[in-house]
Amino acid sequence: MPAAVSVFDGHGRPAVARAIRAARRGLRARLNRDAASSPPSTVLVDVLADALIDRCAQAAADGDAAALMEWVEATCAARLDVPAVRKLLLGIGPALTDTVGEHGFDALTSRLEILVQRLSLRQTVTGADTVDELDLLLSDMVARVESNDPITAEHCRAVSAWSARIAHRLSLSRDEATFVARGGLIHDVGKSITPHEILQAPRRLTAEEWVIMREHVITGHEILREHPPLREFAPIVRSHHEHFDGCGYPDQLDRSRLPIAVRIVTVADAFNAMIGRRPYRTPHSPDRATFELRRCAGTQFDPNVVAALLDVVGGGYEPTFHEPAVREGALAC
Repeated sequence: MPAAVSVFDGHGRPAVARAIRAARRGLRARLNRDAASSPPSTVLVDVLADALIDRCAQAAADGDAAALMEWVEATCAARLDVPAVRKLLLGIGPALTDTVGEHGFDALTSRLEILVQRLSLRQTVTGADTVDELDLLLSDMVARVESNDPITAEHCRAVSAWSARIAHRLSLSRDEATFVARGGLIHDVGKSITPHEILQAPRRLTAEEWVIMREHVITGHEILREHPPLREFAPIVRSHHEHFDGCGYPDQLDRSRLPIAVRIVTVADAFNAMIGRRPYRTPHSPDRATFELRRCAGTQFDPNVVAALLDVVGGGYEPTFHEPAVREGALAC
């Protein structure tokens, strides 16, 4: 039998990367089961397992584990007091081999062993702190969405990333940027109970279906109100379809009553919705999406947030409150 070809041989293996992502649920369950030796460990393990799987998939696609190793080193440095982290990191290689087949993951296991041993991960058991509990709740919210519609969950993760980039471009503090990114991650949590046939309709929705679709902001707000640690994100969830000029929904709030976090997530949501997958159309090009953002700046969107997003994607834009925008055909929400 010929030797397995390593995915880290410099050539990249996109098919292997796709297989890793497709096997996410099984991999996460195995990592959690093998790594979480006690209840205080499960919170962090559940959060880190998803991140580790994503980074392993990217490393496989790139044929280079350097970025993965940097992340592992940073994770160890930040989480020395959580013993399950060591089991999580050392278990990913065997889990990948068992789940997606022989692709040279033994080499990955060896590299992780050396790195983790060098960092001397401590074996002290500590309780979960507030941030870990919050991250677990956030992960649970995304899992709810994913169980109903994986495409919406994918969109939520992307909106979180775009929101963080916009926040940094606007010079928000690290804590503020983290808050916005977390709000973006769960902005569509209400869609966890939106009928799947509406979310996945291969056509434009009827007027009646739009009424149901738009209820997701109210539903999401109610879901977060049931979880005290998440209540601070409720305004983002409820108001991310409000418009800068007060013509959005559900409360017709205008610029004077929309916090910057809401304005950022609104722009990130619209941009990713345009460039992302939709059942009824192919993705728009980034140029088309940025054109729409410019067109609706000052009416649907905060012009300064639009300017920040366009700067992030390299579009360049000087905001103005006087730029004309065409209301007819404005971006669907």
